[in-house]
Amino acid sequence: MSSDIIESPISNITNLKNRVNKLYVPKTKSLLPLFEVISNSIHAILEKRILDKTFEGEININLIRTGSPDALKQLDDLDKYPIKSFEIIDNGIGFNNENLNSFKEFDSEKKAKIGGKGIGRLVCLKLFSKLIFDSIYIENNKFYERSFEYKKNSKEGFDKYSEKEVFGNLKTGTKVILNDFEEEYQLKAPRDIFDISRQIITHFQLNFIEKIAPKITVTNQNGNEIILNNLFSREFESEILDDTFYIGESEFKVYITKSYNALSHKILYCAHERAVKDEGLSKYIEDLRFAIEDNTDKNKSYHFQVFVLGDFLNQHVNEERTNFHFSDDDIDDDDEITLAKIRRHTIEKIESLLEDFLSRTRKEKIEQYLPIIQKEFPNYSSVIEYNREKVEKIPQGLTPHELDVKLYEIESEWKVDVKKEGKKLLEDKKDITKLEDYNFLYEKFWSEFNEIGKTDLARYVVHRRSVIDLLDRLIEWDENQDFYNEDIIHSLFFPIKEDKKSVIHDKQNLWLLDERLTFNNLLASDKTFKQVQELNSNSGDRIDLIIKQEEVFDKATLFSEDKNPQECFTIIEFKKPYRNDYQHGDVKKDPVKQVRKYMKEIVEGQVKKNGRKIEAGKTTPFYCYIIADITNTLESILIEETFTKMPDGMGYFRFYSEEILPYKAYIEVLPFKKIIKNARERNKILFDKLNIPSS
Repeated sequence: MSSDIIESPISNITNLKNRVNKLYVPKTKSLLPLFEVISNSIHAILEKRILDKTFEGEININLIRTGSPDALKQLDDLDKYPIKSFEIIDNGIGFNNENLNSFKEFDSEKKAKIGGKGIGRLVCLKLFSKLIFDSIYIENNKFYERSFEYKKNSKEGFDKYSEKEVFGNLKTGTKVILNDFEEEYQLKAPRDIFDISRQIITHFQLNFIEKIAPKITVTNQNGNEIILNNLFSREFESEILDDTFYIGESEFKVYITKSYNALSHKILYCAHERAVKDEGLSKYIEDLRFAIEDNTDKNKSYHFQVFVLGDFLNQHVNEERTNFHFSDDDIDDDDEITLAKIRRHTIEKIESLLEDFLSRTRKEKIEQYLPIIQKEFPNYSSVIEYNREKVEKIPQGLTPHELDVKLYEIESEWKVDVKKEGKKLLEDKKDITKLEDYNFLYEKFWSEFNEIGKTDLARYVVHRRSVIDLLDRLIEWDENQDFYNEDIIHSLFFPIKEDKKSVIHDKQNLWLLDERLTFNNLLASDKTFKQVQELNSNSGDRIDLIIKQEEVFDKATLFSEDKNPQECFTIIEFKKPYRNDYQHGDVKKDPVKQVRKYMKEIVEGQVKKNGRKIEAGKTTPFYCYIIADITNTLESILIEETFTKMPDGMGYFRFYSEEILPYKAYIEVLPFKKIIKNARERNKILFDKLNIPSS
């Protein structure tokens, strides 16, 4: 029995049709309207539960497919037929006046307080022709029935509105029909009842996890039904990982689930069963950067979704449910809770809950990287041994260059930590009652300190191998089938137009020629004599390198018979690989003539230091290196100058005696191949120790 029907025209305070037309919903989100209606039903049930703590809510979802209802009831293969409409029935508080007013007003305060954005009905109208509402509710202790249609093809939206008082043994609740799927979305929508059920559970998984979801049943037109709560227990719950942590007195829960629809691994900070703030997880755990292949179905992959819940989050969420009212900074205060502290504890729990997966992933990753490290970066062996946990956390899929950078970062942090530990050990007072503990820390420090030294040495050895390989490459043709300019090759040995004041030790590679050249004091590179201030010369001639040997070198190798140290110079001249236009006697095209001219100028006193002549005479030894390939024109000059071929046949040498010349000199003419060969042989023992191929 009912009272008379009351017709009541109502409308939105906006142009509904325009808003729907402007709204964009991806085709892949075809079930979004269903999720919106289910969400409203859950809220209606929660409202009723506030009034009756024993109330048991239910939601029934009926799948209405395209075709004759009577015929569809008889089909066993019903799931292959497309879905036309969804019917959602709940036993919640009903479409009372408060809910109606909220529905009429976009961006209503009521929706904002429960985390809604006020566009759910627009999404529904974007994908369906209309929504049909029929609801029983209570106002002033009386039951009313309210029904209407909500259409997108009208400016106001509301149609066929009716409101009437009803009598009898009634219960509150609402039925909503999402009527007539738009074809473009219908084609992309799932049809299988199990697929639809699983997607509903995934969307509302936090409600199921927290056991606050009402009983939800999905029913086909042939009578087949799935109770989602049971499906969740059977297929989802067993794979959900959970743990708890405390910050002060506040308890926080962490749940980790698998999502086959999410696009990345995320941490979701929640309040009142809704995600308020999310963060990408790969920023904190590098191994959670890519989708994970499902073990049971190689064609499927998933991402972890980490939910963080707690009363503290519920109490400190803002009204819009878009953020929290507490700091994000990691404040050094045990009593103050910040997002940074919550995040840090959450990451610790994730590492613990996913320990098996992460350990397996990291082991596989390191096994992939080890061959690259052993071949190209053997200097990081100690870094890996002493920093295994950090190394295991570097990202997957790095290029060799990116891997080098990451390992270098870890090595740098390790060096700083060891130095700090050493400083602390030296500064701390030694407590004789804890001598055993002190000795343990001291031995640990020296063990790591020595390993760092080995790492630095290994890095230098790897550097040497790289320099040799680069020189080998530079003496080949370039992309234009021409040989590299001598300046480029020169720079590999020593930076052009630099001197010792501006070049640190590890920027030059004179060890390629002779290990002793590494310890020289005065160096000038590719400059005229007059540009080298230490030489104080007015000559405009250029030399590639002039090196003055002082105490360290002299004492090690050169003494006169009366033990007085003598000045010694090394001159190095570089020529372009395979140059073949040399001319005997031409100071510009005869490298032997060039270095002899340099020596003569020094001996004759044309070169000064601090305004005084350099004391160089007939007995002053000169070591000269001419770095040039032995082409026909150069070999002709060497034969003319009576040079002697070296035993290996790869170079020439000659002594110039002071008895016939105003200087004493030893000149070697070395082709690039010989320099590379000799450097590899000298460093072979070092390469072998690091398992680096010498060639």
